[in-house]
Amino acid sequence: MSFSRASDALAIAPPATARRTPSARTIALLGWLACCAVMLALFAHNVRALDFMDTDDAMRLAQVRDWIGGQGWFDVSQHRVNPPAGGPMHWSRLVDLPIACVILLARPLVGATAAEMLACALVPLLTLGCLAAALFHAARRIAGDAVAAAAVLLACVTPTILIQFTPTRIDHHGWQAVMALLALCGALDPRRTRGGVIAGVAVAAWLQISTEGLPYAALFGGLFTLRHWIDAREGDRLRGFAAVGLAAPLLLVLTKGPGALTHSACDALSAVYVWPLMLFGALTVAGMRLTDQRDLPARIGVTLLAGGVAAGACLWLGADCLTSGPFHELTPLAYDHWYRQVLEGRPLWEQSAALAAVSLLPSLLGLVATFAAARAAPDGEARTRWLVLGLLLLGATIVSVLVMRAMTVAHALALPGIGWLLITLFRRAQALPSAPARVLLSAALMLLTPVGLSSTGATLLSPLEPPGPQKTNCRAPQVLAPLDSLPPSLLFAPLDIGPDILVRTPHSVIGTGHHRNVVGINAVTHAFLSAPDAARADVMAGRAGRGADYLVMCPRMNEMLLYARDAPDGLAAQLARGRVPTWLEPLPTSGPLKIYRVRRE
Repeated sequence: MSFSRASDALAIAPPATARRTPSARTIALLGWLACCAVMLALFAHNVRALDFMDTDDAMRLAQVRDWIGGQGWFDVSQHRVNPPAGGPMHWSRLVDLPIACVILLARPLVGATAAEMLACALVPLLTLGCLAAALFHAARRIAGDAVAAAAVLLACVTPTILIQFTPTRIDHHGWQAVMALLALCGALDPRRTRGGVIAGVAVAAWLQISTEGLPYAALFGGLFTLRHWIDAREGDRLRGFAAVGLAAPLLLVLTKGPGALTHSACDALSAVYVWPLMLFGALTVAGMRLTDQRDLPARIGVTLLAGGVAAGACLWLGADCLTSGPFHELTPLAYDHWYRQVLEGRPLWEQSAALAAVSLLPSLLGLVATFAAARAAPDGEARTRWLVLGLLLLGATIVSVLVMRAMTVAHALALPGIGWLLITLFRRAQALPSAPARVLLSAALMLLTPVGLSSTGATLLSPLEPPGPQKTNCRAPQVLAPLDSLPPSLLFAPLDIGPDILVRTPHSVIGTGHHRNVVGINAVTHAFLSAPDAARADVMAGRAGRGADYLVMCPRMNEMLLYARDAPDGLAAQLARGRVPTWLEPLPTSGPLKIYRVRRE
């Protein structure tokens, strides 16, 4: 259905005198622009100070700086982490590309510092624009302009989505949501081959960005296979999707180098995953050409053979990855005292009740609304589109239960269904004869928006949570400013402030919260948990290789509070109490950051 009036697109009856009002596409565009303006105003200070929401955003800027400064395309290691060995990383240059492009284009005009500010402000908002465009396109294919405009407007006021697109949020999580919606567009494309290729390219790029895309690759592949079994014509979509897998080795060479074809890594796209993907693509495409796809047993046989061979290859090449996960190289010390404390990567049952509600309620409402829309669909094709979305949303919701930060993808997929539900209920409310009832029920629909639902759940459940300790944001620029007075040095610092030290100072650090640098993570966690005399070896040399020149810490930052809780007599707890061992010399500071010179003698 096409809606020519903006008020129709939002399910509001236009006045009789209205001549011409914006289209749904214009409403969506204006909604995105308004959202960008509001976020730029709210986060202007963060942009000016390059104050990042997350440590990964700071590390991303450090990575881009190194690349622009001459570090190789295939070399993503951080050489100021745990020198001289360096801190190995598993990140993709694909996310660095737009940031680097903005910096290089703007630097001749405004200078290096302002160019970085501009990139950190614009790239997340442009990424949000990509999300809004893909969401509008997908939702319009599902249910028309009204739902498409409503879905985009909902995205622009949903905190669990916007948190990945705020200015200075330059890491890869926003791009993952964009790729999910681009793959959804391919799943809904009426031109089946083109749709399969679009979905395949989106998933391939997603896997290059992060292996967190692996369950979604299986989800889309399983959905296309199921549709092919039901309808032989859907074989074109599956064939297009699988054909992209044939190019997986080439994509790996372009992003990681030729050596990646034989290198096995569980935490990034590597030979463990690429060769099974290529086998699946080759066997699927060849099998569909060599058999009569009008025959159901043939369709099932080809896909089962291709999937079985790919699964077998994955088991053979990556048995450790499947049994131990991507972080199997972490030591028990690093796993227990670092990885398990990164709550965004943990399942919902390990979160607070309020946070679990914020994560789960919008997805559940989206599921109910999506399947209700499928039931109310006017014809079989419309019902199929809603069911496709519903199955993808169901899979994404399960992933978000297992990994909390995946809720952004699930909430984005929930928006078309929630938009349809709000429009349907609004129309019914407006049809009531009583004016007070119309106003009351229409206003009450705000509770069914993702922000309304999440806020209500958090408000009701937050009082049940015990109050936590008062914490200090030691990553803030003004807190780290005293480090500018030191000569370029190697700092023994908490993992959570390491990336900000790299961005704001010329110093190097022993470790950061990035799992491949297991040596640095072990050294930092072991030292802060150990008694001061035992910690001395880690700080001066020990597990980290080269000894540190200074030790820095904030007693009230979350990481140090956890160390003090787990080891009441450890170095972190002792320093927090003001008990400084003789091998450390306190330097005068006025803020929460404490600096100690390491006495070599």
